[in-house]
Amino acid sequence: MPDMKTRIKLHLIIYIAVAGLFAACENEIPYNPGQQEPLLIMNTLLNTGQTENLVYLHLSEGNSIGYINEATLSLYVNGKQTESPQAISPEEYYKYMQNQLDKEQYEALLKSMRFKIFRLTTALKPGDNIRLEATAEGGKYHVSSQVTAPQPIQSLQVDTCTALIRQWGSMRAHRQYHITMQDIPNEKNYYRLEIVNNKDFRCVIYTDNKDENGNYIKDENGDYVYTLTKDTVVNYKYTELINREDVILTDGHITNSDDDENAMFPNIENKYNIFTDNRFTNSSATLKVYTPLYDDNYEILQSLNYTRCCLKQTITVRLLSLPETYYRYLKALNCMDDDDYDEAIMEPISLPSNVEGGLGFVGVSSEIQYTIDMPDKKWGW
Repeated sequence: MPDMKTRIKLHLIIYIAVAGLFAACENEIPYNPGQQEPLLIMNTLLNTGQTENLVYLHLSEGNSIGYINEATLSLYVNGKQTESPQAISPEEYYKYMQNQLDKEQYEALLKSMRFKIFRLTTALKPGDNIRLEATAEGGKYHVSSQVTAPQPIQSLQVDTCTALIRQWGSMRAHRQYHITMQDIPNEKNYYRLEIVNNKDFRCVIYTDNKDENGNYIKDENGDYVYTLTKDTVVNYKYTELINREDVILTDGHITNSDDDENAMFPNIENKYNIFTDNRFTNSSATLKVYTPLYDDNYEILQSLNYTRCCLKQTITVRLLSLPETYYRYLKALNCMDDDDYDEAIMEPISLPSNVEGGLGFVGVSSEIQYTIDMPDKKWGW
């Protein structure tokens, strides 16, 4: 019998790391390291309202990932085929690496792409019945999955302030959030909270214009005339969230920084901030969480070549409604991905699947957002 670390490694390679997605599930996947029959793996997490959702196809070969030469994907919504996209090319997928590698390295990277990715552009709606069908290698492999998009909550209120909390041995300023939501009535509900801090640095370089005598040129208003030589946007995105003080997100097991730093007491973190309506059925609830302020821009600015730079920062609070199966999967993943998980003293974990004819996870969520625009910051103006 393989140990837990081996089991986790296989699951993460096949179902998580290669896809980079989270998804829903219905049937448990048996662990069988001796399985040599290749199986097609389909992974995706669809989100209603988005005009881009990615679907990943991989081929399992025993304990490793095989190479897919050819594959197709079809999307059916409420019984009608709405889309059959082409796979994203390796050149498009790895285009961000083109200027970071030499020609031979870049060509080798393109050839190393063993999986297929498809971009769906159909805007899904809450309540839609969604079916995905995929084939590979001329129909040798065929998988399908069917899910129904849940309804989102109808209102979300967010209040913020700056607060000091103890973090890694010292008091540090963080942004505190009070997030008030109303439970969807008369049904069992499952949710996920995400807070995205998005920072866009627009950097420009201006060159002074001079005449043939080397004198600076001015316009009719007496202002110096410049030539714009560079205009770029550099994006940074952060999703760290501290939920240890919230009774709902910790399921009643609130902790403090001393508990987090004490390795003697294992604690499975709710890394994906999932929760049920058990504590507020048919009523409202207010979640209390924290994020870093992300106001230290020194190292970022040092890495940018600019004359003038403007920072636009937004904070997006997302409250996602999930199917039960997707909630179950993330709850299992919380344990598998946690260093404190010990199979000897805790319940065993089973990763499920809702893909017929193969393996994988297809999930869908519906969300409501609350966006906070932070004051712009400028340097060099």
